[in-house]
Amino acid sequence: MMKTVTTVALVIMVFLLIGGLVFREALSDFIDSMRADRPEAVIHFGKALDPSGRAVLNPTTFFQLGENVAWVVSFQTGVQARELVVALFEVTRDGAEIPLDKNKMTVEPTDEGAYNLAPTQVFWSLSPKDPDATHRTYRVKYLRDRVVAQGDFSIGLSAKGPP
Repeated sequence: MMKTVTTVALVIMVFLLIGGLVFREALSDFIDSMRADRPEAVIHFGKALDPSGRAVLNPTTFFQLGENVAWVVSFQTGVQARELVVALFEVTRDGAEIPLDKNKMTVEPTDEGAYNLAPTQVFWSLSPKDPDATHRTYRVKYLRDRVVAQGDFSIGLSAKGPP
């Protein structure tokens, strides 16, 4: 009985060792894809875009209703895809994400980034109606097969930042 258990345990260990060696790269890629601390790109927010579209002007993550929200997402090694999905969420006070919008965009794999510019009213109008809201926080995510960039910004009814 003990020899059988030992033999089965050894067979399982050999199988895991061989499987780990054969699928090492796939396993490593899967584990890396789950790490939130290694984004492939960074999102910078501001009130305008520079003429090249590669940088924001007046950097900030807090906007007043009536201003423009600009952002530039910069990839460290190129987009490496032909298509990205851009998803917009409202972030509730308890941290939950409410999906608001999602769009596919065509890109070149060698592109180093993407940009967006929109009035704050566009984002505010997508949010669930809450007449008592004095500010709202939004999250932008860029996705391929996983989240490759993420950033948050807030919009308020006054110049005072979110509480």
